[in-house]
Amino acid sequence: MAMLGLSGLQVEDCARKHTRKCEPGRLDVWLLSTRMSQADREIYEGVLTSEEKQRVGRFHFDADRARSIAGRGGLRWILSAYCGGIPPGDLMFETGLHGKPALIGLPAPAFNVSHSGECVLIGIMTGAQCGVDIERKRSCLDEESIAQRFFCQREVEWLRRTKDGFLRLWTAKEAIIKAVGGGLSIPLTDVDVTDVVDGKTFAMTLKTPGTPEQVICLRELELATEYTSAVAVTGEQPAICLISEEISGDPHVC
Repeated sequence: MAMLGLSGLQVEDCARKHTRKCEPGRLDVWLLSTRMSQADREIYEGVLTSEEKQRVGRFHFDADRARSIAGRGGLRWILSAYCGGIPPGDLMFETGLHGKPALIGLPAPAFNVSHSGECVLIGIMTGAQCGVDIERKRSCLDEESIAQRFFCQREVEWLRRTKDGFLRLWTAKEAIIKAVGGGLSIPLTDVDVTDVVDGKTFAMTLKTPGTPEQVICLRELELATEYTSAVAVTGEQPAICLISEEISGDPHVC
């Protein structure tokens, strides 16, 4: 199903009015829009730290600044709703060994963020780690050479017989690596998602040097037109709750 990305006004309204709880075994998926009115921008920028604002200012292009503002500001508002209404500007983050962020000093849920084009994708989960990835569809003249470098042989063979399969493989692999939190320490060639994208299973076992062997559950999602996205969690397959633009109604669970 296609979703419209939430605006800053909608995200703020939800965070202020509804304390949210993510039940164990459920992944909440939020899709935000980076197309911001002045009011949306002020809502997001108003909760950013001075360091985060400086980071935004270092981007040269408006589109990159918009993704940074909506991504971090939106994350702060959303986490505020899951943390009992703590003011979003008061939340403090730390960065793990391989760059994965987490909240400091709170029994907070796990979260992950991805952005591309005019979309920001955020995953929230308790009881397991999660990873999300979204990519805007685009022509890539170097798909074959990129695949040869970063995909395993089974994936390369699957790609050769599958139309528009490159971003499906890429987002799936990225979501898994982000869920594990291994960053660049995990070679992409060690993450074989062939059976998942081929529809044979929702899970794969990650085996790579320096990382404990673990089962990762993976789902591809159709959230927005012209985008490819995937979500991954460590452990058992979760229920996936899509927080739609109809934020006040019952979210769709699949």
